[in-house]
Amino acid sequence: MKLRVLRGLAMLLAALCASPVLAEKLSFDHRLYPPLKEVLDSGRDDMIQFNAKDPAYVTDLIVIRGKSTRSWTEAMIIIARTPSAKARTAADWMDELKRQSDAECVSQFSIIAQDEISITFERSSQGCRSGYPANAIYRIVQGKRGLFLLGAMSKDGFTAESRTAWLALFGSAKLD
Repeated sequence: MKLRVLRGLAMLLAALCASPVLAEKLSFDHRLYPPLKEVLDSGRDDMIQFNAKDPAYVTDLIVIRGKSTRSWTEAMIIIARTPSAKARTAADWMDELKRQSDAECVSQFSIIAQDEISITFERSSQGCRSGYPANAIYRIVQGKRGLFLLGAMSKDGFTAESRTAWLALFGSAKLD
């Protein structure tokens, strides 16, 4: 069991450390959302999808509720990217996500918290194609040379308890 825990955490850390700028990494307390901790402790490789094909845009998808990375109801996404002309700041990236979401379906964005280097916001969408998550909570953190996104996505909505836990997890995020 300990080997599974270590493997799950190693994959998560690999995603965070494989940021566009190796000197920066985003850390957070995954234990604040018990279903996430459970998935990571399970050692199920089919519940985690790591993609570093483009070193300027590294992603990690972790299925919280579902059968696999292709069939899920709730998931967490972690993205580390190099800033681009379209997204240099956390607010720029949020605007980019708004444009992408608007292309999919009608969406409302609500800012939950914002400071000099980060923004936490929620997206609620209606009339989306099948498979597009209707609800999402995001936190984007801007580093010196990279941008980092933590996202919780749900196809059937968040309970009050899960929303509170996700926000606590996002609140624990910091750049090291």
